[in-house]
Amino acid sequence: MTQSPKPSQLKQNHLQQIIEMQAALVSGDFALDAFMTDVVERVQTFTSATGAVVELVEGDEMVYRAASGSVSTYVGLRLKMATSLSGNCVRSGQVTLFEDTANDPRVDAAACKKVSAASMVVVPLSRKNQVVGVLKVISNQAYAFNEHDVYTLQLLAGLLGGALGQQIEMHDQQQLEEKLRHMAQNDSLTGLPNRALFYDRLAHAIARSSRSDKLLALMYMDIDHFKAVNDTYGHAVGDALLQQFAERVRKVVRESDTFARLGGDEFTLITENLRNKQEAVHIATKIIESVRPEFVLEGQKIKVSTSIGVALSSGKGIQSDEFICQADEALYEVKKAGRDSFRFAHS
Repeated sequence: MTQSPKPSQLKQNHLQQIIEMQAALVSGDFALDAFMTDVVERVQTFTSATGAVVELVEGDEMVYRAASGSVSTYVGLRLKMATSLSGNCVRSGQVTLFEDTANDPRVDAAACKKVSAASMVVVPLSRKNQVVGVLKVISNQAYAFNEHDVYTLQLLAGLLGGALGQQIEMHDQQQLEEKLRHMAQNDSLTGLPNRALFYDRLAHAIARSSRSDKLLALMYMDIDHFKAVNDTYGHAVGDALLQQFAERVRKVVRESDTFARLGGDEFTLITENLRNKQEAVHIATKIIESVRPEFVLEGQKIKVSTSIGVALSSGKGIQSDEFICQADEALYEVKKAGRDSFRFAHS
């Protein structure tokens, strides 16, 4: 291929549009999907293309992420990277021009004819020296693309690579922030909300309850004789018990409830919008019954039970610490009475 033309040789209005796209990219004022769609649509005004597509690498496949013109209906199409022209471009990192696909042994002539690709250009999309996809343009005419077209496509591919880089970095940053936020608010062993998130949820639940005519229940529970399990079978079994206990209870409570681990074998449940005390009885009973079947832990079959202290409130005139104390005192009464049951706090 001859040397690419200089930017001054581009049509002035095309260059101006590319500069505007670059400015949007630098400012961060773009969404990746919309940006890719904009590129493939502009390609058809910049060149003799009758169709254009952005394909991105996903595992061992090339995926059509944006498309226009004659290939617009193929968005979402997946091709095996190992056997596609686009995959070959990703591996080589080189711009590839197919001037006449009907007489080019490198292409699948039947496939090209199906999408009316008489000529084609495939340009790699690079991010930090790694090819992550391609910009592919086709025409229903042979020899449709000249050097000016190829240079324009390289400029657009450069913009797309930058857009992909920014989007991926933003996504990575969001994932990191989400992971740190999750670690700060959730128990590392069970994945349940931790003490900090529990207190926050409880304060909001009390506030909501005070504005409604529904009851709020706080259930304070632990695993009966948990210390004996740890002492007899070791901490690995104890940790497995905590995890399986959390999973069993989580399955029988509502998704809208907050089930939290405060530490050790202490757990709490915030359940809102109860119509009466009997609904709290039903929830506590389900929890107790879910724990009674034996657990299989590290090859050991172990039976345990749980005790629950329940505090009810309309949310009016009560503080979080007072509410927790009520439930904790009710739990203490259950322990004295023999465990494996629940008891309501004195109102």
